Amino acid sequence: MAEPRTESIAESGIHTFGFTSRRAFLAGTVAAAGVALLDPFGLASARQAAASLPAGDLFPLGVASGDPTASGVILWTRLVTPAAADPLPDTDVAVDWEVATDEAFADMVASGTGVAIAALAHSVHVDVTGLQPATAYWYRFTADGRTSSIGRTRTFPGAGVSPDRVRFVLATCQNYSDGYYTAHAGIAAEDIDFVVFVGDYIYENSADRQPRPLTLPESIDLATYRARYELYKSDENLQASHQRAPWILTVDDHEVANNMIADLGEDGEAAGDPAAMEAWLARRADAYQVWYEHQPVRLPPPDGADYRIHRTIEHSDLLRLFVLDGRQYRSAYPVGTESQGVDTPKRLEEDRTMLGADQEAWLDEQLAASDVRWSAIAQQTVMTATPIPVGDATFYNFDQWDGYVAARNRLLRSLVDNQVRNPMVLSGDIHLAAAGGVRLDYTDPDAPDIANEVVATSISSRFTEAFLDLFDAALKAAPWARYGNARARGYALITVTATEWTTDFRVVDVKQPQAPVTTDYTDVVADREPVTLPAEPPTTSPPTTSPTAPTAPGASVAPLIPPAAPGAEPVAGTANYTG
Repeated sequence: MAEPRTESIAESGIHTFGFTSRRAFLAGTVAAAGVALLDPFGLASARQAAASLPAGDLFPLGVASGDPTASGVILWTRLVTPAAADPLPDTDVAVDWEVATDEAFADMVASGTGVAIAALAHSVHVDVTGLQPATAYWYRFTADGRTSSIGRTRTFPGAGVSPDRVRFVLATCQNYSDGYYTAHAGIAAEDIDFVVFVGDYIYENSADRQPRPLTLPESIDLATYRARYELYKSDENLQASHQRAPWILTVDDHEVANNMIADLGEDGEAAGDPAAMEAWLARRADAYQVWYEHQPVRLPPPDGADYRIHRTIEHSDLLRLFVLDGRQYRSAYPVGTESQGVDTPKRLEEDRTMLGADQEAWLDEQLAASDVRWSAIAQQTVMTATPIPVGDATFYNFDQWDGYVAARNRLLRSLVDNQVRNPMVLSGDIHLAAAGGVRLDYTDPDAPDIANEVVATSISSRFTEAFLDLFDAALKAAPWARYGNARARGYALITVTATEWTTDFRVVDVKQPQAPVTTDYTDVVADREPVTLPAEPPTTSPPTTSPTAPTAPGASVAPLIPPAAPGAEPVAGTANYTG
């Protein structure tokens, strides 16, 4: 396959600015773009730029919508030159948009002109307002008389309304080399209201393997991240999935680099090295900017390496979503740079955090104010305990919440203390499907599930075959798990009513460009009253140190999780896998 086109603006010098200069530059650029459309001379200039665009298809990456409200939605597209030898102008370009209640656009309800901002790779983000709640709409873009593909979106019912049903897809992890996006073709055919994508939209490295070998250089800066998004988003099935329904997205690690830890780089390897940390933050700033350039998110463009992504999505009185960031603020691994290893008391230390003190406090406040029937926490890594018996030892994946037990307990305590009804955790990252309970106490077989968790398998990313026996052993060691499958790719189709939450784990052969989608397992969680527990002294106070600070010697610990449940079968080998 031909390598994707990369815009010449990637060489504009933005990457060489310090973060303060970048912040000022991008903030000024975005503000100026908005003002330009209010100013007749600015609009004329943007239209003149549109009239000088190269011939050919300007919308090869498709269109998308996201983060709906009861009265609006974010619309996205990006202009790309049809030929690398004929680049887009290095100025902002006027792009018209239209919204209608029908696919033929006979009933137009909104229209306007947006800006393809040159400094943001000529991406377009339009915040459409004034729409009707719980209504389907169709949208499209036009530049210089050339029209994009048509997308379908849908507004949410909003607060005060409890719909009979909501149906959505949970998806994650789409390594381009590992498989075709056959799962996205399945998503595009589902009757859904929206998609929740919990990260690993791209993978920063290429793999020379079937069915789609790649030779792109590793993504490390604006140019190389843009090239990878151009490749991924050129896939017709992914475009169809975006065009089917609005998306709600967060980031995991591969949007930047594998196993990213806060300001410490991959696996925390930059810790103690100021030059390495500076280089890492420059890379993260570029990665976040390019993520924003390619996603329909209700967020401002990032202005550096620090980017607030967590937010609340208000669907209705039936459902509210809390979108989290479990990568940018987390503590280092409990043992050096090892993302997995033999059980250690260090993973239980009180000052360890997955979300950071500020995000923890924000989430607690949001949960305290939540009075909906179902509260969904959309985040990255597996939350429930996953002990892996290996020989006489028990291993844990420290990249997951098992490496941050006190933080998990604080979150669960917040759910109990705030009497949150029906909390559901939506996870990805690990390239397997699972359903089960999340508990404060895994040693007591009668302990209640504080929350329930749905883990979506990957869209295409492989689960290494050599680790399947380890997965089977871990599943047997976790009686709180109701289902698990690491052998299939696909997504989770979720249907929510006032009485139950139903997850159909959909699977498909991604080694084929076209294949039927089937349901591997259906998990049903019944509506219930909030869990109550006896009061106990707080043992997991929020962290007061920096997320990257070393853990305090002698910190108090929560009860150890058992090494293996009765009947678990230890296997030989070494656990060594993260998503």
